[in-house]
Amino acid sequence: MGDTIEQPGPLTGKSDWRKFRCLELKNGITVCLVHDKESKTTAAAATVKAGAAADPRAYPGIAHFCEHMCFLGSEKYPGENEYKKFLSQHGGRSNASTSLHLTTYKFEVLAEHAEQALDIFSNFFVSPLFTKSGTGREVNAVDSENSKNKVADVRRRLQILKDMGDQNVYWTKFTTGCSSTLPTEKEADLEKIRDALLAFHRKHYRPENLVVVVAGPQQLDELESWVVPRFGPMEAKAFPVNDNEMTEIERMIATAATDAPPFAAKDPPAPFNPPFRPELQSGWPVLLTVKPVRSMRRLVLMFPLPSVRKIPDQSPTAVLSHLLGHEGPKSPFALLQNEGLITSLSAGNRFGEPTFSLFQVDISLTEKGEKRWKDVVDVILQYCRFLHLEGLAAKNGKSSELSRIWEEKIALNRIFFDETSPGSVYGLCPSLAQSIMSHGTAASMSAGYMLQEDASTFPLSDFEKFTSSLVLSNCIIERSSEAAWAEMEESSDPSKQLKTEQWYEVEYFLSDFEKKDLDCWSGADGSAPYLDASSLTLPEPNRYIPRSLELCADLPEDAKVGPRIDKEIDPPNLLVNDPILGRLWHRLDDRYALPKAHLSIGIANAESENSKVHGVWTYDPKKSAASSLLASIFNQALAQETYDAELAGLSWSLSLTSSGISLDCSGFSDRLSDLGLTVLKEFLKSSFITEAHFDGAKDRVLRSLRTFFESRRADSHAVYYRNLLLDSSSAGIEASLKATEALTLEDIFEQHKSLLANSEIYLDCLMCGNVSEKEARDFFEQSTRLLLDAREGKSLANTDMWFPGPTEKRLAPLDEVDLKFQSRNPHEENGALIITYQSPIPAFRGERLSSPESLESSASLRLLCHILKEPLFNELRTKQTLGYIVSSYYDMALSMRPAELKHLGPQCVPIDLITIAVLSRKVDPLQLKVRADEFLDKFRSILLTMPDSEINSHATALSTKLLKPIQKLETEASTNLSKIRRYASEVGSAVGDMPWSNAKVMAAQIQKLRRQDLLNAWDRTVLPAHRSRVVSMVHGSSFPLQAETTKPKPHTKIISNSVADIISMRKSLSPYDNNPSERRSSIGFPRFIQNRSVMALAAASFVGAGYIGWSLIAKTKKRSSS
Repeated sequence: MGDTIEQPGPLTGKSDWRKFRCLELKNGITVCLVHDKESKTTAAAATVKAGAAADPRAYPGIAHFCEHMCFLGSEKYPGENEYKKFLSQHGGRSNASTSLHLTTYKFEVLAEHAEQALDIFSNFFVSPLFTKSGTGREVNAVDSENSKNKVADVRRRLQILKDMGDQNVYWTKFTTGCSSTLPTEKEADLEKIRDALLAFHRKHYRPENLVVVVAGPQQLDELESWVVPRFGPMEAKAFPVNDNEMTEIERMIATAATDAPPFAAKDPPAPFNPPFRPELQSGWPVLLTVKPVRSMRRLVLMFPLPSVRKIPDQSPTAVLSHLLGHEGPKSPFALLQNEGLITSLSAGNRFGEPTFSLFQVDISLTEKGEKRWKDVVDVILQYCRFLHLEGLAAKNGKSSELSRIWEEKIALNRIFFDETSPGSVYGLCPSLAQSIMSHGTAASMSAGYMLQEDASTFPLSDFEKFTSSLVLSNCIIERSSEAAWAEMEESSDPSKQLKTEQWYEVEYFLSDFEKKDLDCWSGADGSAPYLDASSLTLPEPNRYIPRSLELCADLPEDAKVGPRIDKEIDPPNLLVNDPILGRLWHRLDDRYALPKAHLSIGIANAESENSKVHGVWTYDPKKSAASSLLASIFNQALAQETYDAELAGLSWSLSLTSSGISLDCSGFSDRLSDLGLTVLKEFLKSSFITEAHFDGAKDRVLRSLRTFFESRRADSHAVYYRNLLLDSSSAGIEASLKATEALTLEDIFEQHKSLLANSEIYLDCLMCGNVSEKEARDFFEQSTRLLLDAREGKSLANTDMWFPGPTEKRLAPLDEVDLKFQSRNPHEENGALIITYQSPIPAFRGERLSSPESLESSASLRLLCHILKEPLFNELRTKQTLGYIVSSYYDMALSMRPAELKHLGPQCVPIDLITIAVLSRKVDPLQLKVRADEFLDKFRSILLTMPDSEINSHATALSTKLLKPIQKLETEASTNLSKIRRYASEVGSAVGDMPWSNAKVMAAQIQKLRRQDLLNAWDRTVLPAHRSRVVSMVHGSSFPLQAETTKPKPHTKIISNSVADIISMRKSLSPYDNNPSERRSSIGFPRFIQNRSVMALAAASFVGAGYIGWSLIAKTKKRSSS
């Protein structure tokens, strides 16, 4: 087209099937169009070269506020919710984010509706409204977002570093904003904020500052025909050039714009300018001491270094990150872990700004390490000096080791670049838009992959320069722990200064170091090291780098040519079906054409969280706690052994859940079986259980448990109390804490022994990807042999075993439980509301496993949630501005039949749930419940009058999303694995009954639904006359929990600040089985005593992809949304 100038397209890997076209429009907008033939959706993103760095000091947060306001209508589409309503109706979603330098907007929608969505989206940049009414309301949303952030340690620690900065430097600006920085209560203040908003938009939202990316299945010409006429009319708004022509607010905006350093790819590099106050920088090193919200023992060494943004392929900090963060033998991590001082270590840029980098070594200490933190500092600084000497040796031609490591990084990066299949268009668009802004179109996909590098291009000069700056005189040392804070409070050090950060009011100490520490750490003559690090070396060659990237010889030739994502996924084949030992499932990949594979081993073993009482498996809190520690110990113990595998693109995880032992490995197929066998072999031995690893793991779990209530947000606590009632076996955090405190090293050995001694075990193994049937059989044979050998010849006797897992409790029709608790987090201002509706009809399991009633019910509830989401958000979040977090979603829980009832029906029953969640400091949780109920009461009328076309649009959108092709092998594996572990034991040898095609069946049913089906599902699930629900409310400091003054409504039971009452009520509830619930008497406290014999729940939950047990803390997270 004549209105565009073609730009160089990005360099892409050989597994990338997408086509790209880059253009510059006549008005200066950079556009990248992407044809993704496999996508069923179209996405777009627009990145503006403006962020919080350009905020005026008088109005912190104005860039972030502008991001919020852009979504609230345009001249062509003035409706505030028109954008979100359209996306919701057509299977879409949207979001936006503001950083210091960029603001990015994005959306995704079903491909056939993309042009209309793009038209709405483009008008936010061409002609936004920025209404006066929206200004006041949306400030409340920004304020709610800020209040949510105040309890996050990462945010608090960031604000402390900014407080240490030079307040004239852009980096120190407060980026989020709040009601005090953007005041709108008074009419005059509101006018000023809106004027500042409009001026900011005129100044920065200009065509030359904009990158637009659109990706979808449409051809490039079609995408271009959409984008050019929509973004081409965007004009730079008039903004005075001369100071004397500007208003006061325009002058403020113009001045603040000069604070932001050059950021775009075409801009020249900015000079090195560390952001900290001159008096601090001239007095390095300095000790920063912080009191965290969550329990941690963190030690961080931070070094201001020059920016590397302009040299992504030759970044010396990337090399330093690899060397200082390495976890293999003879690394700083290995030495310090072997000494029992640390549990984790990472290194890299904390900030990568245009004017500086802040390189950090971030370390988690053990209790022993907290006392010897100076030894840890000493080892890190010794290794920094060692690296500098290695650089000098390389410069003088005396060592080639750095070049060898550089070549290894190049080789691995090229493999990753070429052997990675594309992800979703929704993920691509924003990241590509930001990368184009930073690196230009040609390097936007390849920056950082070192594709043009070789042994001769190692940045030796920069490496020497940077390592010479990893010294005490250029260092901030941060200690973040309760013990460090207590030490500083009690210290008589005259140099200590107690400071208070401005925005979050976080206190921190700054202090100097003793001379003897400085002499030791700097390696001064005559001073011995606190801990000798002379044995440390550079990393050895990585033995896990793939030897071959060839595709399996068993594949047909057409499957080797390239990806075939549109091909339907064949179900895995059952190669071994041993009634005593286990099953082997296998699928040779014929869709992705990548040399990758995935293997999973699930060993059903009730001993992980149960003991036999009178011949029946019963939940045992001691065993549950011991299994949690055992898994943590093992993962910690194998860190050094398997670190090279992680670097080479292999990953593994081993967990002990209510279901047993679960091992998952994924990555390049060449070495995958070796890794899986290594991990399994090491676990079956007990040599990894050492006192040092035990102490570290126990300390980590105990700290997390002890600070659970004091460190998390109100909505996390609300989910925790709900889960404690419905799907937990434990007596709560306090009981778990008590059980964990009592554990000894001998208990862990005993738990390991009992897991292997249990004869009632069964193995399910899935291997899929670039792996032949023979390789799968070999792996299964070797792994089962390892398991049998570990049992020392003891036979298995599991023909009638119970398959353990989570158990969900069932509420009766009309039952409502209100859980009311006060947050114990002293920093939490917000209150939270979580409403969970439990369907009376079991969820759909599969065509041959469920009734038509279950299929219709599940389909109806999924579609109802799809329709409900936008109007609820619009009412409670946009109009009433109750809080930053307002959401509703379909959820699913899974219930395994208790041991004593294992013969009475299906082993696994899924349960459909509808969940409403609100986090707010505007009104108290009781009022949030009232507001939510008022809307839900109206929603039935909305449903009654909704045009058929709109219902059909939602149905089409949802069914299309369900049928969206899987694009990643890991996703395919987890989907199949979840079905195997839920239903394979039930179907037995009738493999044809496995519900492999559930998504197709559900999508077809959704398309058949009538309005009356939705109304029926709504009435029996949500309508007060029939519903069963839990309302979990946690009060923050803004609205503390008050004593009950009103009588509960009929069928409503209230539990206030009592975990014991939750446990008592839980004992009165029956397990959720596969029968529709019948009307029965509502729950009542007098029934608790009568039902104490009910089996305790299993302590974990299947989550979305299957066999993943929740840890004690992870149980507080919401169940996986479908």
